[in-house]
Amino acid sequence: MRITKRVLTTTSIPHHAGRTRLGLVVSCAVLLGLGACAGRRGPAPTARASRDIVVRDVPPILRGTIGAEASIRGIEPQLISGFGIVVGLNGTGGSQMPVQVQATMERELARGGVSLGGIGDMGSLEGVTPRAFLSDPGTAVVIVEAAIPPGLPEGADFDVYVRALPNSDTTSLEGGRLWTTEMTIGPATVFGGVRTRSIAKATGEVFINPFADPSGVGVDPVNRTRGRVLGGGRVTQPLTLEIVLDNPSHTRARAIVAAINSRFPEGPGDRGAIARGRTDESVALSVPVRYRDRPAEFIELINHLRVNQQLQREYARVCVEQLKDRPGLSESISWCLQSVGPSAIPFLRPMYTYPEVRPRLAALRAGARLGDARSVPFLIELARTGPAGLRTRAIELLESMPQDTRIDMALRELLDDGSLEVRVASYEALAARYAPWVSRAMVDDKFEVHSVPSREPMVYITQQGKPRVVVFGEASGFVKPLLVDAWDHRLLMTSGDSEGEPVRMRYRNERGVVRTLDRVPEDLAGFVRTIAHEETPEDPRPGLDFSYSQVISALYALQKQGAIGAMLTTERDRLRAEIYRASRSTLVSERPESTSAGDPTEEPELIFEPEELGERRPEELEPDVPWRVVPLTPAPTGGGA
Repeated sequence: MRITKRVLTTTSIPHHAGRTRLGLVVSCAVLLGLGACAGRRGPAPTARASRDIVVRDVPPILRGTIGAEASIRGIEPQLISGFGIVVGLNGTGGSQMPVQVQATMERELARGGVSLGGIGDMGSLEGVTPRAFLSDPGTAVVIVEAAIPPGLPEGADFDVYVRALPNSDTTSLEGGRLWTTEMTIGPATVFGGVRTRSIAKATGEVFINPFADPSGVGVDPVNRTRGRVLGGGRVTQPLTLEIVLDNPSHTRARAIVAAINSRFPEGPGDRGAIARGRTDESVALSVPVRYRDRPAEFIELINHLRVNQQLQREYARVCVEQLKDRPGLSESISWCLQSVGPSAIPFLRPMYTYPEVRPRLAALRAGARLGDARSVPFLIELARTGPAGLRTRAIELLESMPQDTRIDMALRELLDDGSLEVRVASYEALAARYAPWVSRAMVDDKFEVHSVPSREPMVYITQQGKPRVVVFGEASGFVKPLLVDAWDHRLLMTSGDSEGEPVRMRYRNERGVVRTLDRVPEDLAGFVRTIAHEETPEDPRPGLDFSYSQVISALYALQKQGAIGAMLTTERDRLRAEIYRASRSTLVSERPESTSAGDPTEEPELIFEPEELGERRPEELEPDVPWRVVPLTPAPTGGGA
């Protein structure tokens, strides 16, 4: 925990000093004109505004684009955070916290109705005061943090990071649920400090990285006072994007607004025009609903959009010629061609077979994003046989194409590829396209279980976005004979060697309650659904009511002890790195010495900065490095289903 004095501010548009100078010059000119009318001899002086014209040094092909003469403000990721409460803990919460934090949380609880005689004074909260509630070992005050990508629209979901307060006596957040928490710009700050803008709310089940023993007994490399809520954040008040002209001009601002609204007309769900003029130097920009899951792509298109929308076909022809002559500008030219729209497609098609890789990929990228079906066979070939770094990119482009059986068949084939990343990228694309080979099942509104056909068994686990367990291979199951002892003897599984011998399971929860399943499904997808299911009178099927974390931890324990014949893989965890990067780009300025007329008794404001990353691989800090799949443990040898 670090105590500092400072004020958090959001990105703002500075007033140009030139306006003040211009007003002064005009005023002087008026006075001089009056003096001349009073009989002074000689010509009246000429008023001139002293303002430098900004001219950017950009390649000729990019001249006239919005990005060549204006900047988009608000495109850096922003740190948002707040104090939250995790409930439902099994006696692992804590009541130790700084006095300022306790006062802040008591105030928030009272506002929410947790008080004697309040609207929340009923059920389990009847007769409970805010202070008593915070002292309950089943609750814990936590810091909730997230990084908001640029342009994320209202209603968009995102992952949030949850951690216990520094020096808290909370020992574990396992099994807890985050109460709805308001999140504002900047690090978490106690009540009485600077109040910044509310951006989002977060709530949901806390997911602990489960790749270790969840019992907490013995050596456990996992810190259980930290977790995340997958997809638990939702934007309520989006951050605005603003285009600021280098050289203020009402005419140019109107032309920019017209160009954007012509290329991106208002669609279903959009709240008005995409671009709206404000002043001679400022244009407000909204992310269209159809780009809500890819706002960064929309921003690139805006940056490369020509202000003058005439002769677009001729501009596309020139771009393609430049693509051949200037391969070093391939990525920028590809965006320019995409910003032109479908009229660029006829000029792109001859480039799909161009011998040089970079221009060819740039043309294929533009053609795919513009929905050109003729790019499909070339992208499929690149996905099958291209260089290692380009194969997953080609698969991602195929994912966004309109329905086409050729694409789905090719992706189905790549589920058996020798590259782990290609297999997972192919599954992700098939799932996004709702292909028939992806079988889906939702388990008690907790998470999804997907199954895809494959010759090589594998289990893929997501740690970001929607929680999913993905089973590759219809025959993925247990290796018999089976004997698994995990979680400090709280989880036991046994089976004989014969084919018809059932797999039995015994589990003792944290409260000492023992549950036994005499027969669990031997296919991994069915096994996962069973242990996650909660038995209820409405649905009395056998189940153990495991959380997502517990399910993944059980699979990890089974794999380590050789009980399943499938490789276990997951995504690389990048959430903390994204939060740390966002904290560096969120603007902060120093607070004056005191907000109470120099009162020396004023307490300094408590600000909880995001955690330092420590030893992290460089690729985890770089935003442009694509996601990677990490094998947790190799598949067992000498047996398997």
